[in-house]
Amino acid sequence: MKELSKRLEKLIKAIRESKTARTKNGCFIVEGVRSVEEVINSDFEVRFVILSDSFFDSNKAFLEMLKKKVNEDRLYIVSDKTFFELTDTVTPQGILGVVNFKDTKIDEVIKDNFLFVALDKIQDPGNMGTIIRTADAASADGIVVGKGCVDIYNPKVVRSAMGSLFHIPIIQSEDLRETLLKLKRKGGQVVTTHLSAKKDYYSVDYKTSTVIVMGSEAEGVSEDIAEISDELIKISMPGKAESLNVAIAHGIVVFEAVRQRSQI
Repeated sequence: MKELSKRLEKLIKAIRESKTARTKNGCFIVEGVRSVEEVINSDFEVRFVILSDSFFDSNKAFLEMLKKKVNEDRLYIVSDKTFFELTDTVTPQGILGVVNFKDTKIDEVIKDNFLFVALDKIQDPGNMGTIIRTADAASADGIVVGKGCVDIYNPKVVRSAMGSLFHIPIIQSEDLRETLLKLKRKGGQVVTTHLSAKKDYYSVDYKTSTVIVMGSEAEGVSEDIAEISDELIKISMPGKAESLNVAIAHGIVVFEAVRQRSQI
């Protein structure tokens, strides 16, 4: 085990607080036993792991497993006080990892009869993390994240995704419209939730290659995305609520696709 340098302390604090710092350094933070275990068993590259004194003293079995996955020269131990300064959780577990970004291209994950989720300007970190987790649960082939969405490596996104960030391919698209057009050329239908839609979500056939598009919490899907969509859908609401949370709406639609596909 090594002592953490001031340079690395500064790096951790910077990438915890700033998307700019995460992008510049190409890395992000995962915290907690479960998340660290998920990432070391994934194909993400772990740059290094930080342990608090108390975690080191009370988790010997986990440490033995950790040493089999991460070289010991990338394991650092710090005082409980220093660890608390590095984290932004109220009750930290005493372990965090610094993980390199993973750049996934859409062409790497297209397969026959695909099911993708595409996100247009989703802003809330909790919603983003929940959508990632739900798409993973639905066994979607990937998530396309358009420009203007919240950073997928934001600590709140990482926490709310509950490890699913490391299970499902996520493609960050600079031009969501063009990526959707590419998926259309590959035989996919673009099915978009939209405020002016007339068709209920369960009326669409999801058994063929499909991209489900969800729009921003405040404004919905951009018109340039709606224009290239094959289907515009809605979720009818007989109650008095004006709208559904976007993560809830996503879950309803994507699991309708799962239901239909289970009957193939």
